[in-house]
Amino acid sequence: MNIGEFAQLTGLSIKALRRYDEQGLLRPAVVDPWSRYRRYSAPQLDTAVRLKALRAAGVGLAEAERALTGPAAAAEVLSEHREAVQAERRRQEQALEAAEVLLRSGAQDFDVQQRQAPARHWVGVVLTETGEPDDEDAATEHANEAFAALWRALAAEGNAPTGAFWTSMRVSPQEPDAVELLCCRPVARPLPDNWSLPGHRVETGQLPAGPELVVGWRHDDPVPAIDGANHPAVLALLVQAEARGVDLDVTRLRQGGLLEDGENVGVEVCIPLAAQL
Repeated sequence: MNIGEFAQLTGLSIKALRRYDEQGLLRPAVVDPWSRYRRYSAPQLDTAVRLKALRAAGVGLAEAERALTGPAAAAEVLSEHREAVQAERRRQEQALEAAEVLLRSGAQDFDVQQRQAPARHWVGVVLTETGEPDDEDAATEHANEAFAALWRALAAEGNAPTGAFWTSMRVSPQEPDAVELLCCRPVARPLPDNWSLPGHRVETGQLPAGPELVVGWRHDDPVPAIDGANHPAVLALLVQAEARGVDLDVTRLRQGGLLEDGENVGVEVCIPLAAQL
């Protein structure tokens, strides 16, 4: 039978049949050497319908080819695909729930406050991150390790941190496509110029005293963060900052822990109202 007849019987489009031929997934029984017309045999109908069923279920071409090699392979492919589909459904449900909560809230739901920040000496570990979504867990682990190493070294120096840690970001001067994450801890007094932390790049500085805007949220707050986007509270902070004429340079943002009775219960983000020297 010709390709049009075969397409009608199997539900596969002519375009799809040509693609499967080119990829070696379902080759015609005969190809006329002069006209290049494709002809298929009746036994190929079963294979084509199986392929149609796999593609309708969302199985990729490479996995469909593996499934067609036999019942055992087909069962394995379908089991793996079912797990992937269920995981995607769970992700979608979580995303829908997050969207519902987010769309019920608004910027007015976040309490952006102004406060007077004291001058603080700080020391920080510089981490270079690619910013790829798949590296998010690794970046968090690196930051946690840096904070822990910094705490131990400062305590051994007799200059233990005096408050909550924070992070800030900047574009890497060495790698324009990467960002540098500064993992900072405040200290009571400046460190010696030659102070170092083995295995880490360290910077020191001083935050000047001055007014800043701050917003915070607890880990158990109902408004969720959306993957790949800043928390809505940060967006509310930026709206307030711009309304006050603040330069919205994101490198001026500092993110740290929200402490209650010495326990980290959430996240706090602030931006200075005056330019930092």
